[in-house]
Amino acid sequence: MKITDLKCAIIGDNPIVRITTDEGIEGLGQAEWTKPYLKPFVLYYKEAILGQDPTDVERVMSRIRRLGSFKPWGAAVSAIEVALWDIAGKAAGVPVYKLLGGKVRDKVRVYNGGIRTPFKGNQPEHYAENMAEMKEFKEGFSIIKQGISFHSGMPSNFPNYFYGELPKYDGP
Repeated sequence: MKITDLKCAIIGDNPIVRITTDEGIEGLGQAEWTKPYLKPFVLYYKEAILGQDPTDVERVMSRIRRLGSFKPWGAAVSAIEVALWDIAGKAAGVPVYKLLGGKVRDKVRVYNGGIRTPFKGNQPEHYAENMAEMKEFKEGFSIIKQGISFHSGMPSNFPNYFYGELPKYDGP
């Protein structure tokens, strides 16, 4: 089996990777949902993987990583790898988790790394209130990742906190 095509579609803000093979098996992978700019980064790897065996995931990924796989490339590389594993699972007729070592537990904790509720302020108690609200979601989140300060949409109380005050610009 050989890879015949690599495509990336942006659906909303979601980069979706599709790898096609000469046997008609397609694999799908998704990058982080807020990265619609990833399409050219995904397609950068196309020539490196065309003609390769998609079920030999580690060999294909080794070829890719030699070309660069750090930010902003990392999410693109990860989406391609997911699509390769999807093909490998379909070709073997088994779920991907079996290719990765099998089932190790019956349940997993639900993690929230992206669903947010509006903040009511920028003090520690507002963060705590926001986290408590998220724990009540129907999804049953028991782990919540929340950026603070610079990595948050929440404004800071400190002047010049992010990059300093912007200089006044009066035009040309």
